Amino acid sequence: MELDILIVIAEISVALAGFSAIVSNFSKDWTVEKSSQLANLLIHSGIAMFASMVPLIMSQNADTASPTAISVWFISSASYAFFATLFLAASLLRSRRADHHKQRLDKIFIATFLIAVTAQIYNLWAGAEAWIYLLALLVNIA
Repeated sequence: MELDILIVIAEISVALAGFSAIVSNFSKDWTVEKSSQLANLLIHSGIAMFASMVPLIMSQNADTASPTAISVWFISSASYAFFATLFLAASLLRSRRADHHKQRLDKIFIATFLIAVTAQIYNLWAGAEAWIYLLALLVNIA
């Protein structure tokens, strides 16, 4: 069942990326603010797609009741927390170097990453549950 939810999350993230590409193609008034909003949408959808594909690929031979299923969620949570933290740190450093008026990171953008990373770290501590991983992905998509 968790794998079906991961497939749906991957489809939603691809749809968001496609929608943002269509909007950017047909937009007549293009500003820096719209560009940063488009980048945020692409980043969130890309990370959600990557994070939903990792457990799908890893669980090809894993049974849901076996110990390898727990390791799939553990490795997935650890990789999500690691890569999302790296990306958030790089985004914060990039926004500090640039002009503060032009490329200020959105507070909601940062908050969703922090909530998702906190949920993944809690998932690592709590024993690698699938529902916590899926909840963090849904926060990222939302």
